[in-house]
Amino acid sequence: MRVEVKTSEYEFSHGKKPKGTGSWAFFIDGDIGDVLRAHWFNGKYSEARKQAVAKARELGIGIITVGS
Repeated sequence: MRVEVKTSEYEFSHGKKPKGTGSWAFFIDGDIGDVLRAHWFNGKYSEARKQAVAKARELGIGIITVGS
């Protein structure tokens, strides 16, 4: 299953693409308005993204959004 990772909200808020190390919020249902559906992953963005994509696949969800 292909999972689309949307970064537009992050880019709008921070003025740049997500990168680096930190605590990353991914809205795996694609709904950025519902904080209860955020999934947090720590470490490098690239690794956190991989974990979020794996979680989305596990849940059968095809769109995730990087939190701002």
